[in-house]
Amino acid sequence: MNISSSQISIGKLLAVLKGAAVLPLKTSSVGRLGRISGKLTLKNKGRLIVGRNVSFHAKPFPSSVTVERNAELIVGDNVFFNYGLDIGCTQSILIGSNTIIGPMVNIIDTNFHPVDMEDQSRGKSIVISDNVWVGRGAVILPGVTIGANSVIAAGSIVTRDIPSNVLAGGMPAKVIRELQITKEWIRRYN
Repeated sequence: MNISSSQISIGKLLAVLKGAAVLPLKTSSVGRLGRISGKLTLKNKGRLIVGRNVSFHAKPFPSSVTVERNAELIVGDNVFFNYGLDIGCTQSILIGSNTIIGPMVNIIDTNFHPVDMEDQSRGKSIVISDNVWVGRGAVILPGVTIGANSVIAAGSIVTRDIPSNVLAGGMPAKVIRELQITKEWIRRYN
């Protein structure tokens, strides 16, 4: 199957136009060149700040981003979100610049429901630092910080902090090995 550059340009142009129409209406603040392709549901009752050159690729499966009252979701510059994304923000989620979020990833800062009578199910902040790659089907749970330049392997469940410059994976995610990444190296998604 051959795809010409004019088809790609038209697709990207449509995504930029959709981003320009939707993101300013649904966010508290948005940078230039935001893109939406496919079906993205944005529910913002708090603060949703989206940086420059952020792409939501919500096809073939739709994506959903929910920011509850008094909560804050901040997305840095040059971030790519693949399809099937589900973000539930009740307190605070920070996603750093140059980060790639793979398909079918779930990021939630609360359990939403108590486990037992003593469980208060309060939200705990999540920080995904700059230049991180979160692989397909990973789940990022409340209270987690993922350090800069790290990679979360596909299918991982992140229940505790992950340091910078590592490959982490598993259920629960643990460090598999260190990564050799220079300070100026930036992860690219296209």
